[in-house]
Amino acid sequence: MADTILILGNGFDIAMGRKTKYTDFIEFEKQLFSNPDEKLLEFLKVTNLCIEKYRDNLYLKFINENKGTLGDSWSNLETMISQLADAIMYFKENNDLLFKVATTGRIWLLEEELLQEKNYRSKLYIADMFFSLFHEKGWGSLEREVALEKLNNEFINQLDLLIELLEIYLSYLDYIDFDVQKIEARPTALDAISDLSNSSVLNFNYTNTSSRLYGTSEEKTHFIHGRIDLDRTFSRINTMVFGIEDKEINVNSDLIPYQKYYQRVVKETGKKFEDFFCIRNLKKRDIPGSNLQTIQGTSKNIVVFGHSVDPLDKEIFQKCFELTITRKYNSRFIFTYFDEQAKRSIIKNLAIILGKEKLIELTGKQKIVFIKSDDKDGMKDALLP
Repeated sequence: MADTILILGNGFDIAMGRKTKYTDFIEFEKQLFSNPDEKLLEFLKVTNLCIEKYRDNLYLKFINENKGTLGDSWSNLETMISQLADAIMYFKENNDLLFKVATTGRIWLLEEELLQEKNYRSKLYIADMFFSLFHEKGWGSLEREVALEKLNNEFINQLDLLIELLEIYLSYLDYIDFDVQKIEARPTALDAISDLSNSSVLNFNYTNTSSRLYGTSEEKTHFIHGRIDLDRTFSRINTMVFGIEDKEINVNSDLIPYQKYYQRVVKETGKKFEDFFCIRNLKKRDIPGSNLQTIQGTSKNIVVFGHSVDPLDKEIFQKCFELTITRKYNSRFIFTYFDEQAKRSIIKNLAIILGKEKLIELTGKQKIVFIKSDDKDGMKDALLP
């Protein structure tokens, strides 16, 4: 029987009925500081958490102030982080008007200048934050480069606090879902996989929902972006990776603290998932339709569930494909999708990650197939034996 590798994204937790959308997190932050209920107060008491340092986070403040004008992307915190980081870099390269306005207070000059710029809202917000901090912290006596570096460091620190707050929310959600409500697995296409609990799991989530609901093992799970761990049972530091795509070939020292690859290195999330793709049970096997034999290992079904295959994670997906291509076993990537729009988005992202020609080749050879996330029969047909 073929091995199963599960690659899980946030859509998996959502399919299980969990409130793990970015919008849920944003609503939690509002509740935390305005109207916490009894369960939340009890959780804070038991965990002995001090929450005041998380109040008025600069990233969440930006979203809450601008969500009416940001369009559909406002709920994607990673997009917001990227836009604000880009705005800081813009002012590092174009600082004359910023400092002129900071010293004279004529903010309308900057608004007029930025109105035609791409990413206008983010740049205006960064400028407003700079003006506030410029006077509040006495940056007027500093060199321009030093003042802008301090601004960048403020936002890096706020990103760390945002990640900590997200850890608090997801830990609270674990408490509600598993200790209070005791949720159970909901029907999905995954039900077609026999011995699902024995799967290897490449988990892009910070939660361990597959273990709680399907019994997948800790030893065979890799939290590629870290995990929630308030008690620091598994690591002495917060291992959660939360940031932006590495867009440049050359290293930008100002941007790297925001970038996922850098955080994965600093937080040592490792490459354990590569072991999941190792050859197992290598032996001679018959080639169908001929009298010939070949030496192959056990086949592998790589089932991607609840992940948009966003180019933010392209390095990991490229490595997964590379490992299957260079190993002697049959393999198939089975991408599940929620609806047709999600399917088109996954295909577009795969074209970016693999290249058009490679995507056409792999789909033509049935090395990549697509199954609706609730289609149990379709999954059963797609699985390699």
